[in-house]
Amino acid sequence: MGSFMRGFYSICEWIMRFAYVNILWFLFTFLGLVVFGFFSATTAMFAVVRMWVLKQTDVPIFKTYWITFKSEFIKSSLLGILTFIFGLFMYFNITIIEATTIPLLKLLYIPNVMVILIFLLTLLYIFPVFAHFDLSIKEVIKNAFILMCINPIATFTMGILSGFLCFLYYKFPGLIPFFSGSLIAFLQMTISNYVFTKINKSHLMESDGVAEGFGK
Repeated sequence: MGSFMRGFYSICEWIMRFAYVNILWFLFTFLGLVVFGFFSATTAMFAVVRMWVLKQTDVPIFKTYWITFKSEFIKSSLLGILTFIFGLFMYFNITIIEATTIPLLKLLYIPNVMVILIFLLTLLYIFPVFAHFDLSIKEVIKNAFILMCINPIATFTMGILSGFLCFLYYKFPGLIPFFSGSLIAFLQMTISNYVFTKINKSHLMESDGVAEGFGK
């Protein structure tokens, strides 16, 4: 009975952790007026979740979240603006190609779809890389792209499971305020950490100025 109660308590504790971080994510996103707050709030959420993935579950959640939100606000906002502009550019690009009647432009449809797919898959690694390493914005994007390319199974798994969670939130919108961001962040950080560890062990990634990030 004792082991059952300990297990039940542990489950409840994790549920509270995920819900708490998710609520912070929403609050700080709106605190930053959504446009600027989203990327900083998401970066802070990944910083907290990263500590959990590294088995450091006793870190103060709010303190870690707040310090990361403040210290990385400008850098994460710039990264967010760049990714948003590129995503918007690709959206308008594909919209124009779909609307055109010029045969030559129609040939660009498949290459554009491929670029959009690569862009979306690279985004899966953006926040994990940002939270785990102390890198410039350029290096974050470059390393996220490299990780996406050299780990197709991990990338595919991350994309499918993230999509499944999004579908789950669509079907059960009541989960959104409590688990929509935190569970996806934990999933992506867990898989990314596996990839980081695998690469470090095989010496495929040189340190090259790369240092451990926020949580250590």
